[in-house]
Amino acid sequence: MTASRLVHSSPSAAMWATLRAAALAALLGAAVMRRDARGMMLLHVLLAASIIAVLGAAALPRARSLYVRAAVEYEAVHLIGELRRIQAVSRTTAMPLYMLGGTAAGARKPQLYVRGGSYEIAPHGGAGRAHRMLPLVRITQVTADGKPMSFDRNGGIGQGSSNMTIRIEAEGHARDALNVIIDSAARIRLQRGGRDEE
Repeated sequence: MTASRLVHSSPSAAMWATLRAAALAALLGAAVMRRDARGMMLLHVLLAASIIAVLGAAALPRARSLYVRAAVEYEAVHLIGELRRIQAVSRTTAMPLYMLGGTAAGARKPQLYVRGGSYEIAPHGGAGRAHRMLPLVRITQVTADGKPMSFDRNGGIGQGSSNMTIRIEAEGHARDALNVIIDSAARIRLQRGGRDEE
């Protein structure tokens, strides 16, 4: 029985010796490799940074183009909403209101002024609220320059106003510009690239 124990115990002792030698070699190899790997680590970091820079340089113009289209679309839809709100308010408040004693208090007709790359909504003859455009986006009044936009009590174009085109565009992206058109029947629509949309 002793011989069988020796046969079984010998490979186990030899196996432990081999494992110890392999572990020691791995530790020594790792220490040596760590010293050499410092330069490789810097090389890997520089390589990853250059790949990220190239991908970023390729994606940045596309991201800016997407922002410009979304910002111009947002501002055009926001302007159409403001114009329709002014039209609705004018339908309800464009008639003169009478105070005590039968004297007219005057009509409250909000107006929209396009000024300095933005627009302002003001009650008739009063101080108003200016809208700040998103970065890179500007607004210009193409027709009826300088005239405010107002509506009468029937929702039509008010006295002193006329049909007009208001252009919304981003600097350097004229192809993505949108036109907000108010026609002579006081219909408000969006025009992009020659197509009209309601």
